[in-house]
Amino acid sequence: MKLTSIKVLGHNLGTAFIRIETDTGITGVGATSAPPPVIDAIINSGSDSLWTFLEGEDPAHLNHLWRKMSLQWLAKRGRGGEGGLAINAMAAVDLALWDIWGKTYDRPIHTLLGGSLHSEIMAYASSQGLDMRDYTFGKKINLKPAEELAREALDRVQEGFKAIKFGWGNHFRNEDESTMAVIREAVGPDIRLMLDFGCPVYHQPGWTVKDAVRCAKMMEKYDYYFFEEVLHPYNVEGFRALTNQVNIKIATGESLTTVGEFEPFIRTRAVDIIQPDVQQMGFTQFLRVTRMAEDANILCIPHGPWSPILIAAHLNALATVNNGVMIEYPSPEISLAGSSRSEYLQILFDHGFENTIKLKNGFLQLPKSPGLGLGDYDLEVFDELITLGDN
Repeated sequence: MKLTSIKVLGHNLGTAFIRIETDTGITGVGATSAPPPVIDAIINSGSDSLWTFLEGEDPAHLNHLWRKMSLQWLAKRGRGGEGGLAINAMAAVDLALWDIWGKTYDRPIHTLLGGSLHSEIMAYASSQGLDMRDYTFGKKINLKPAEELAREALDRVQEGFKAIKFGWGNHFRNEDESTMAVIREAVGPDIRLMLDFGCPVYHQPGWTVKDAVRCAKMMEKYDYYFFEEVLHPYNVEGFRALTNQVNIKIATGESLTTVGEFEPFIRTRAVDIIQPDVQQMGFTQFLRVTRMAEDANILCIPHGPWSPILIAAHLNALATVNNGVMIEYPSPEISLAGSSRSEYLQILFDHGFENTIKLKNGFLQLPKSPGLGLGDYDLEVFDELITLGDN
């Protein structure tokens, strides 16, 4: 079997989707959270593109192709530069190659990895606590009213979710603490609640570990499960100091794109939860990080609710380890209800692929179809999504 072409689907969509074709007719799907025109240029444009290193290769040689991309093609961009859009493009290719591998042997990836330890994994609803309705660039963003957030959380619980995360930013005043309390009271003691500090607020001048400790201790009063990306993503020592001073679980990793970047966080136990994103780093590296974390007895709760490919890949990997306790999944409030972004996500998850991700009573069901388990793209639906993304 040989690789014959790579196509990038989409223009202004938030995710770059790719489709790899082979000379046997088997196709693989992949994706990365980066602008499609840029990813298309990296993969296909010119005599120095990524495709020139892949054309005609056997897709079953997964380790060889990752090393070829990282040690030959990427090295031409400097001294084997770390991170960035080049790794994102490689990640999309790598995902599609794993999908082809599973389809070639007519087995789900988790089966080819030695078999699953779990038939389902808890999903957490990824929601938005910030009020984006009247947002303009540069304007301060407030939290939604407490009653509204409590109602949204209850909606997710009634849908079967056992865990909910809110994008929160730096909202830790007295009135914000009361909002945390209202949400906890609404959902009761058995639902996991999480807050995402996140980019760009950790860049604010003067933000320190002591500030993060104060916020984490406020969350502890209401039994929140984890606190996400509260410091700069490469601040290993800062995260280690924070983790050692608070009881709430500390999580980070969505901005890291290589095994080497994750290694010091895991080796020094700088966090309680590591959050790799397969669309950022590819399946080959993602699997290594999950298993490194498992060996270190650190939880792996991957980042990313943005595509079925992302969630299917996380499912296939976490099914084979014991430390993967939850997977992020989009709630309606992650984008503005009624917006083109919200409509795009609904169409993508419901109709974008031959097979859909199965969610039952708050748990994602392990795929049984070959490869990632999604089959191929519905190209007519993607034409609709491209039009939607361009508007």
